[in-house]
Amino acid sequence: MFSAERILTIRKSKGLSQELLAEQSGISLRTIQRVEQGDTVPRGHTLQALAAALDVPLEALREDESASAAVSDSASIPVMPAEPALRSDPQYLQLLNLSALSFLVVPFLNLVVPFLLWRAHRLDTKHVAEVGRRVLGFQILWQAASFLLFALAFLGQIIAFRYFNRKLPGLYVVIAAFTYAVNAMTIIYYNRKLKKGRLDLYPIRL
Repeated sequence: MFSAERILTIRKSKGLSQELLAEQSGISLRTIQRVEQGDTVPRGHTLQALAAALDVPLEALREDESASAAVSDSASIPVMPAEPALRSDPQYLQLLNLSALSFLVVPFLNLVVPFLLWRAHRLDTKHVAEVGRRVLGFQILWQAASFLLFALAFLGQIIAFRYFNRKLPGLYVVIAAFTYAVNAMTIIYYNRKLKKGRLDLYPIRL
């Protein structure tokens, strides 16, 4: 019989989150959660998919016979049918990434739009959970870095006017152009990776 504790232990030992395990195995996140909580018994394809994603033999997910005997008289766990596997949609991953370009229209939409797209399909589409976290992580970092640059520019304007009685014309425009260009080029660069099926995207994630 399988062991929910063994599955949980192996997953943590390999540094995988439940969402990442769901993506790699093609099993829905809800099913992973039910399995680890002992609310459902994985059978057939589900058990094989978990073993493959965890890179362990099927036997590694089963509990020892001695442990099975100790709980043989306990209440049986209801067996629930496995939920449908996560669907594959590479175009949606590209849309999720490109949606961050909405900052070119209205500030902060680069956080709102990707977040809504991520929330909509993070549990039913492969890699959406991971790609969404990486897109949002980079956009939050970019937003913070841009704010810091503008704050430094404002401080520079104050110092220039107070001590040198002069202004720095065009400074904010230069900073805006630079930060916007960096963000847009980064998004386009990683979108080309997504088109090739690569998921090694932004180094920052939530």
